[in-house]
Amino acid sequence: MKQLYIIHGYQASTNSHWFQWLADKMAKYGYKTQIVYLPNSKNPDFKQWEQALKDNLGNKLNSQTIIVAHSLGVITTLNYLSKLNQMPKIKGLFLVSGFIQTLNNIPELDNYIQQCKVTPENIQVSHIYSIAANQDPVVNIKSSEQLSNAFNIDTYTIQHNGHFLGNEGYETFSELYDLISKTL
Repeated sequence: MKQLYIIHGYQASTNSHWFQWLADKMAKYGYKTQIVYLPNSKNPDFKQWEQALKDNLGNKLNSQTIIVAHSLGVITTLNYLSKLNQMPKIKGLFLVSGFIQTLNNIPELDNYIQQCKVTPENIQVSHIYSIAANQDPVVNIKSSEQLSNAFNIDTYTIQHNGHFLGNEGYETFSELYDLISKTL
């Protein structure tokens, strides 16, 4: 079954940014999209978010699965995938404004981030992309490059002064859609 999961980040919801636009675009390829609800995104609880991924993705991943994660959703997703026993190889993993270590500008997330354990060698995926803005005030590009280095991939850098948010004009995200389309 062709399934796309979109995992939102800190202070976001299932209705935020470009999420529904991407879901609509992927339908023409036969992808059913689930924008995963993560509770209390303004004050995320690690165990609740981890459980939400288990509840929504558990035993549903296959060779046609694509996961798109944004910001705090990236490290949350990578933590979840790292812990799976015998993870099936998925089609695609698209990490938007991702990071794997604490962020100096958001110390209130330190405890959450420190609970995440990312083990790149446990994650089985055919296509993986790390996507970053060159001027992201939330997740500095160096943090996204650190993530890319952990997976031995290049960072796909977009000229943008922002965090790919709806209020920055990112109600659509053609660069991301184009990258996903190349893997289909």
